[in-house]
Amino acid sequence: MTVLGQLLGVRHPPDTTKAGRLPGFGAKRGTCRAQILTTNPEGLTAAIVAIEHARVNGALLGERSNIMRKLESSVPHRLGRRTNFIPAVGGTVALWADVMNTSMDADRAAEVARAATATVLTADSAGDPAVSTADMTTLPLLEPDQLFAVRRPASHKGMTNYISRMVVPSQRHESKAVWCESFNELSNLRDLMLTTRPVQVTTQPFRIEWVFSAGTRNHVPDFLLRYADGRTLLVDVTTESKTEDPRLAAILRLTRASAEAMGWAYEVRTELSPQRVRNINFIHASRRDTLQDRTAAVRVLRQAHGLVDVQRASELLGGRPQGYARLWDLMAHGLVHVPLDEPIDLDTRISFSCARIAS
Repeated sequence: MTVLGQLLGVRHPPDTTKAGRLPGFGAKRGTCRAQILTTNPEGLTAAIVAIEHARVNGALLGERSNIMRKLESSVPHRLGRRTNFIPAVGGTVALWADVMNTSMDADRAAEVARAATATVLTADSAGDPAVSTADMTTLPLLEPDQLFAVRRPASHKGMTNYISRMVVPSQRHESKAVWCESFNELSNLRDLMLTTRPVQVTTQPFRIEWVFSAGTRNHVPDFLLRYADGRTLLVDVTTESKTEDPRLAAILRLTRASAEAMGWAYEVRTELSPQRVRNINFIHASRRDTLQDRTAAVRVLRQAHGLVDVQRASELLGGRPQGYARLWDLMAHGLVHVPLDEPIDLDTRISFSCARIAS
Protein backbone atom coordinates (compact mmCIF):
# COMPACT_ATOMS: atom_id res chain seq x y z
CA MET A 1 0.00 0.00 0.00
CA THR A 2 1.29 3.45 -0.83
CA VAL A 3 1.84 6.11 1.76
CA LEU A 4 -1.25 7.86 0.49
CA GLY A 5 -3.27 4.70 0.83
CA GLN A 6 -1.99 4.16 4.38
CA LEU A 7 -3.03 7.66 5.32
CA LEU A 8 -6.48 7.16 3.90
CA GLY A 9 -6.78 3.93 5.83
CA VAL A 10 -6.41 5.72 9.17
CA ARG A 11 -9.65 5.92 11.15
CA HIS A 12 -11.09 9.41 11.10
CA PRO A 13 -14.50 11.05 10.51
CA PRO A 14 -15.85 10.40 7.01
CA ASP A 15 -15.63 13.09 4.36
CA THR A 16 -19.15 14.47 3.90
CA THR A 17 -18.21 17.19 1.42
CA LYS A 18 -19.35 17.08 -2.17
CA ALA A 19 -15.91 15.87 -3.26
CA GLY A 20 -16.16 13.01 -0.79
CA ARG A 21 -19.40 11.80 -2.31
CA LEU A 22 -18.08 11.74 -5.87
CA PRO A 23 -17.23 8.46 -7.66
CA GLY A 24 -13.84 7.11 -6.78
CA PHE A 25 -14.13 7.88 -3.04
CA GLY A 26 -15.82 5.59 -0.54
CA ALA A 27 -16.62 7.30 2.74
CA LYS A 28 -17.81 4.88 5.40
CA ARG A 29 -18.02 5.81 9.06
CA GLY A 30 -14.88 4.75 10.88
CA THR A 31 -12.95 3.43 7.86
CA CYS A 32 -12.27 5.87 5.06
CA ARG A 33 -10.52 4.46 2.03
CA ALA A 34 -10.24 5.88 -1.45
CA GLN A 35 -9.54 4.27 -4.78
CA ILE A 36 -7.11 6.69 -6.41
CA LEU A 37 -7.33 6.76 -10.18
CA THR A 38 -5.07 9.06 -12.15
CA THR A 39 -7.79 9.38 -14.76
CA ASN A 40 -10.26 10.64 -12.18
CA PRO A 41 -9.26 14.13 -11.02
CA GLU A 42 -12.38 14.36 -8.85
CA GLY A 43 -11.31 11.28 -6.89
CA LEU A 44 -7.87 12.82 -6.43
CA THR A 45 -9.51 15.95 -4.99
CA ALA A 46 -11.42 13.79 -2.53
CA ALA A 47 -8.20 12.06 -1.50
CA ILE A 48 -6.57 15.42 -0.78
CA VAL A 49 -9.53 16.35 1.41
CA ALA A 50 -9.13 13.07 3.29
CA ILE A 51 -5.43 13.76 3.88
CA GLU A 52 -6.28 17.11 5.43
CA HIS A 53 -8.78 15.39 7.70
CA ALA A 54 -6.03 13.01 8.81
CA ARG A 55 -4.10 15.91 10.34
CA VAL A 56 -4.63 16.95 13.97
CA ASN A 57 -3.19 20.25 15.16
CA GLY A 58 -1.10 20.43 12.01
CA ALA A 59 0.58 17.03 12.54
CA LEU A 60 -0.21 13.73 10.84
CA LEU A 61 -1.91 11.18 13.06
CA GLY A 62 0.99 8.79 12.63
CA GLU A 63 3.48 11.43 13.74
CA ARG A 64 1.68 12.58 16.90
CA SER A 65 3.57 12.21 20.17
CA ASN A 66 2.11 11.44 23.60
CA ILE A 67 4.14 14.30 25.04
CA MET A 68 1.34 16.60 23.87
CA ARG A 69 -0.77 15.24 26.74
CA LYS A 70 1.85 16.08 29.39
CA LEU A 71 2.10 19.85 29.00
CA GLU A 72 1.43 21.22 32.47
CA SER A 73 -0.20 24.39 31.16
CA SER A 74 -2.66 22.37 29.09
CA VAL A 75 -3.85 19.92 31.73
CA PRO A 76 -6.19 22.26 33.69
CA HIS A 77 -7.81 23.58 30.53
CA ARG A 78 -8.28 20.17 28.96
CA LEU A 79 -9.59 18.47 32.09
CA GLY A 80 -11.51 21.40 33.54
CA ARG A 81 -9.60 21.59 36.82
CA ARG A 82 -9.52 24.80 38.78
CA THR A 83 -6.15 26.44 39.18
CA ASN A 84 -5.38 26.50 42.91
CA PHE A 85 -2.88 28.97 44.33
CA ILE A 86 -2.71 27.50 47.84
CA PRO A 87 -1.45 24.10 49.01
CA ALA A 88 -3.90 21.22 49.25
CA VAL A 89 -5.28 20.26 52.62
CA GLY A 90 -3.48 17.27 54.06
CA GLY A 91 -4.56 14.69 56.60
CA THR A 92 -7.68 12.59 56.92
CA VAL A 93 -10.99 13.71 55.44
CA ALA A 94 -13.87 13.72 57.91
CA LEU A 95 -16.80 11.41 57.23
CA TRP A 96 -19.87 13.10 55.82
CA ALA A 97 -22.03 11.59 58.53
CA ASP A 98 -19.97 13.38 61.20
CA VAL A 99 -20.07 16.65 59.21
CA MET A 100 -23.83 16.54 58.73
CA ASN A 101 -24.56 15.62 62.33
CA THR A 102 -22.35 18.44 63.59
CA SER A 103 -23.90 21.02 61.25
CA MET A 104 -27.41 20.20 62.46
CA ASP A 105 -26.45 20.73 66.11
CA ALA A 106 -26.26 24.51 66.59
CA ASP A 107 -23.95 24.36 69.61
CA ARG A 108 -21.53 21.89 68.06
CA ALA A 109 -21.55 23.77 64.77
CA ALA A 110 -20.74 27.04 66.55
CA GLU A 111 -17.89 25.35 68.43
CA VAL A 112 -16.39 23.88 65.26
CA ALA A 113 -16.83 27.22 63.47
CA ARG A 114 -14.99 29.16 66.20
CA ALA A 115 -12.08 26.70 66.04
CA ALA A 116 -11.82 26.83 62.25
CA THR A 117 -8.91 28.33 60.36
CA ALA A 118 -8.67 29.92 56.93
CA THR A 119 -5.93 29.76 54.31
CA VAL A 120 -5.56 33.11 52.55
CA LEU A 121 -3.40 34.80 49.93
CA THR A 122 -2.23 38.24 50.96
CA ALA A 123 0.42 40.55 49.56
CA ASP A 124 3.92 40.35 51.05
CA SER A 125 6.33 43.28 51.41
CA ALA A 126 7.07 43.15 47.68
CA GLY A 127 3.40 43.08 46.76
CA ASP A 128 3.43 39.44 45.65
CA PRO A 129 0.84 36.88 46.86
CA ALA A 130 1.93 34.94 49.94
CA VAL A 131 0.11 32.04 51.59
CA SER A 132 -0.81 32.53 55.24
CA THR A 133 -3.25 31.18 57.83
CA ALA A 134 -5.79 33.13 59.83
CA ASP A 135 -8.18 32.13 62.59
CA MET A 136 -11.71 33.40 63.09
CA THR A 137 -10.39 36.30 65.18
CA THR A 138 -7.81 37.67 62.74
CA LEU A 139 -9.64 36.95 59.48
CA PRO A 140 -12.24 39.73 60.00
CA LEU A 141 -9.36 42.21 60.28
CA LEU A 142 -8.43 41.59 56.64
CA GLU A 143 -10.19 43.66 54.00
CA PRO A 144 -11.41 42.13 50.71
CA ASP A 145 -8.94 44.37 48.85
CA GLN A 146 -6.10 42.67 50.73
CA LEU A 147 -7.12 39.17 49.64
CA PHE A 148 -6.15 37.49 46.39
CA ALA A 149 -8.35 34.73 44.98
CA VAL A 150 -7.17 31.35 46.26
CA ARG A 151 -8.25 29.64 43.04
CA ARG A 152 -9.13 30.54 39.48
CA PRO A 153 -11.56 28.82 37.11
CA ALA A 154 -10.15 27.28 33.94
CA SER A 155 -11.86 26.79 30.60
CA HIS A 156 -11.88 23.40 28.93
CA LYS A 157 -13.37 21.71 25.91
CA GLY A 158 -16.98 20.70 26.47
CA MET A 159 -17.45 22.89 29.54
CA THR A 160 -21.08 23.61 30.41
CA ASN A 161 -20.55 26.68 32.59
CA TYR A 162 -19.56 30.22 31.62
CA ILE A 163 -16.52 31.76 33.31
CA SER A 164 -15.74 35.45 33.13
CA ARG A 165 -14.11 38.43 34.80
CA MET A 166 -15.91 41.43 36.18
CA VAL A 167 -14.72 44.90 37.17
CA VAL A 168 -15.53 45.63 40.83
CA PRO A 169 -15.07 48.63 43.14
CA SER A 170 -11.95 48.92 45.25
CA GLN A 171 -10.63 51.32 47.86
CA ARG A 172 -6.99 50.21 47.65
CA HIS A 173 -6.56 49.78 43.90
CA GLU A 174 -7.18 52.12 41.01
CA SER A 175 -8.88 49.29 39.10
CA LYS A 176 -9.74 45.71 39.99
CA ALA A 177 -11.35 42.74 38.28
CA VAL A 178 -12.39 39.39 39.77
CA TRP A 179 -13.16 35.95 38.38
CA CYS A 180 -16.65 34.43 38.31
CA GLU A 181 -16.80 30.66 38.00
CA SER A 182 -20.20 30.50 36.29
CA PHE A 183 -22.85 32.65 34.64
CA ASN A 184 -24.92 32.15 37.79
CA GLU A 185 -22.14 33.72 39.86
CA LEU A 186 -21.74 36.58 37.38
CA SER A 187 -25.47 37.39 37.45
CA ASN A 188 -25.62 37.29 41.25
CA LEU A 189 -22.54 39.47 41.62
CA ARG A 190 -24.00 42.04 39.23
CA ASP A 191 -27.22 41.92 41.21
CA LEU A 192 -25.37 42.63 44.46
CA MET A 193 -23.43 45.44 42.82
CA LEU A 194 -26.62 47.14 41.63
CA THR A 195 -28.73 46.66 44.73
CA THR A 196 -26.29 46.89 47.66
CA ARG A 197 -23.40 49.06 46.40
CA PRO A 198 -20.35 47.49 48.08
CA VAL A 199 -17.07 49.40 48.19
CA GLN A 200 -14.78 46.33 48.18
CA VAL A 201 -15.33 42.98 46.47
CA THR A 202 -13.29 39.84 46.04
CA THR A 203 -14.18 36.34 44.84
CA GLN A 204 -12.90 32.97 46.12
CA PRO A 205 -11.39 34.97 49.02
CA PHE A 206 -10.14 32.15 51.28
CA ARG A 207 -10.51 28.50 52.18
CA ILE A 208 -12.21 27.67 55.48
CA GLU A 209 -10.97 24.48 57.17
CA TRP A 210 -13.03 22.81 59.90
CA VAL A 211 -11.60 20.17 62.23
CA PHE A 212 -13.78 17.25 63.33
CA SER A 213 -13.08 14.30 65.58
CA ALA A 214 -11.91 12.08 62.72
CA GLY A 215 -10.68 14.49 60.05
CA THR A 216 -11.19 17.83 58.33
CA ARG A 217 -13.44 19.40 55.72
CA ASN A 218 -12.92 22.64 53.81
CA HIS A 219 -14.83 25.07 51.65
CA VAL A 220 -14.08 28.11 49.46
CA PRO A 221 -16.89 30.71 49.58
CA ASP A 222 -17.69 32.60 46.39
CA PHE A 223 -17.85 36.32 47.32
CA LEU A 224 -16.69 38.61 50.10
CA LEU A 225 -18.14 42.14 50.05
CA ARG A 226 -17.38 45.09 52.30
CA TYR A 227 -19.69 48.14 52.61
CA ALA A 228 -19.02 51.78 53.40
CA ASP A 229 -20.38 51.43 56.95
CA GLY A 230 -18.04 48.51 57.74
CA ARG A 231 -20.53 45.68 57.31
CA THR A 232 -19.24 42.53 55.60
CA LEU A 233 -21.21 40.03 53.56
CA LEU A 234 -20.03 36.51 52.74
CA VAL A 235 -21.86 34.87 49.82
CA ASP A 236 -22.14 31.38 48.38
CA VAL A 237 -23.76 30.88 44.97
CA THR A 238 -25.16 27.52 43.95
CA THR A 239 -28.14 26.06 42.12
CA GLU A 240 -31.53 25.22 43.56
CA SER A 241 -31.10 21.53 42.78
CA LYS A 242 -27.75 21.33 44.58
CA THR A 243 -29.20 22.75 47.78
CA GLU A 244 -31.11 19.47 48.16
CA ASP A 245 -27.79 17.62 48.61
CA PRO A 246 -27.42 17.05 52.39
CA ARG A 247 -23.63 17.25 52.10
CA LEU A 248 -23.68 20.70 50.53
CA ALA A 249 -26.36 21.79 52.99
CA ALA A 250 -24.05 20.78 55.84
CA ILE A 251 -21.15 22.78 54.37
CA LEU A 252 -23.36 25.84 53.93
CA ARG A 253 -24.59 25.59 57.55
CA LEU A 254 -21.01 25.44 58.81
CA THR A 255 -20.07 28.40 56.59
CA ARG A 256 -22.95 30.37 58.07
CA ALA A 257 -21.80 29.49 61.59
CA SER A 258 -18.26 30.62 60.71
CA ALA A 259 -19.55 33.92 59.30
CA GLU A 260 -21.59 34.52 62.44
CA ALA A 261 -18.53 33.77 64.58
CA MET A 262 -16.72 36.59 62.76
CA GLY A 263 -19.65 39.00 62.94
CA TRP A 264 -20.35 38.81 59.21
CA ALA A 265 -23.64 38.46 57.38
CA TYR A 266 -23.99 35.36 55.23
CA GLU A 267 -26.18 34.67 52.22
CA VAL A 268 -26.75 31.66 49.98
CA ARG A 269 -27.96 32.66 46.52
CA THR A 270 -29.33 30.47 43.75
CA GLU A 271 -30.46 31.12 40.18
CA LEU A 272 -32.11 34.45 39.46
CA SER A 273 -35.28 34.64 37.38
CA PRO A 274 -34.72 35.06 33.62
CA GLN A 275 -36.41 38.48 33.69
CA ARG A 276 -34.17 39.68 36.50
CA VAL A 277 -31.06 38.47 34.65
CA ARG A 278 -32.14 40.31 31.49
CA ASN A 279 -32.73 43.53 33.42
CA ILE A 280 -29.45 43.26 35.30
CA ASN A 281 -27.44 42.62 32.14
CA PHE A 282 -29.13 45.51 30.33
CA ILE A 283 -28.51 47.96 33.18
CA HIS A 284 -24.96 46.75 33.77
CA ALA A 285 -24.12 47.26 30.08
CA SER A 286 -25.20 50.92 30.36
CA ARG A 287 -22.72 51.92 33.06
CA ARG A 288 -20.32 53.66 30.63
CA ASP A 289 -22.69 55.04 28.00
CA THR A 290 -22.59 58.65 29.13
CA LEU A 291 -20.69 61.17 31.21
CA GLN A 292 -22.68 63.17 33.74
CA ASP A 293 -22.66 64.66 37.21
CA ARG A 294 -24.44 61.77 38.90
CA THR A 295 -24.91 63.56 42.22
CA ALA A 296 -26.61 66.50 40.53
CA ALA A 297 -28.72 64.18 38.37
CA VAL A 298 -30.01 62.29 41.40
CA ARG A 299 -30.77 65.58 43.11
CA VAL A 300 -32.92 66.62 40.15
CA LEU A 301 -34.92 63.40 40.35
CA ARG A 302 -35.33 63.62 44.12
CA GLN A 303 -36.64 67.18 43.93
CA ALA A 304 -39.34 66.27 41.43
CA HIS A 305 -42.88 66.44 42.83
CA GLY A 306 -44.99 63.33 42.85
CA LEU A 307 -44.12 59.87 41.62
CA VAL A 308 -41.39 59.58 39.00
CA ASP A 309 -41.47 56.85 36.38
CA VAL A 310 -38.94 55.99 33.69
CA GLN A 311 -40.45 58.33 31.08
CA ARG A 312 -40.65 61.34 33.40
CA ALA A 313 -37.15 60.67 34.77
CA SER A 314 -35.72 60.66 31.24
CA GLU A 315 -37.44 63.99 30.52
CA LEU A 316 -36.05 65.51 33.72
CA LEU A 317 -32.57 64.36 32.71
CA GLY A 318 -32.63 66.06 29.32
CA GLY A 319 -35.09 64.12 27.21
CA ARG A 320 -34.55 61.14 25.04
CA PRO A 321 -32.29 59.57 23.94
CA GLN A 322 -29.75 61.28 26.19
CA GLY A 323 -32.17 61.29 29.11
CA TYR A 324 -32.59 57.53 28.93
CA ALA A 325 -28.81 57.01 28.71
CA ARG A 326 -28.33 59.14 31.81
CA LEU A 327 -31.06 57.26 33.67
CA TRP A 328 -29.59 53.82 32.83
CA ASP A 329 -26.19 55.12 33.95
CA LEU A 330 -27.63 56.11 37.34
CA MET A 331 -29.22 52.67 37.69
CA ALA A 332 -25.96 50.94 36.72
CA HIS A 333 -24.16 52.74 39.54
CA GLY A 334 -26.83 51.88 42.13
CA LEU A 335 -28.08 55.45 42.58
CA VAL A 336 -31.56 54.85 41.15
CA HIS A 337 -33.51 51.61 41.38
CA VAL A 338 -36.40 49.91 39.58
CA PRO A 339 -38.10 46.56 40.24
CA LEU A 340 -35.82 44.02 38.59
CA ASP A 341 -38.18 41.05 38.55
CA GLU A 342 -40.57 42.61 36.03
CA PRO A 343 -40.07 44.18 32.58
CA ILE A 344 -38.81 47.77 32.63
CA ASP A 345 -41.37 49.98 30.87
CA LEU A 346 -42.02 53.70 30.46
CA ASP A 347 -44.39 53.70 33.43
CA THR A 348 -42.04 51.72 35.71
CA ARG A 349 -41.58 53.73 38.90
CA ILE A 350 -38.08 54.52 40.11
CA SER A 351 -36.88 54.68 43.72
CA PHE A 352 -33.77 55.75 45.57
CA SER A 353 -33.69 53.15 48.33
CA CYS A 354 -30.85 50.67 48.43
CA ALA A 355 -31.22 47.13 49.76
CA ARG A 356 -29.94 46.62 53.28
CA ILE A 357 -27.65 43.82 54.33
CA ALA A 358 -28.36 42.32 57.73
CA SER A 359 -25.60 42.89 60.25
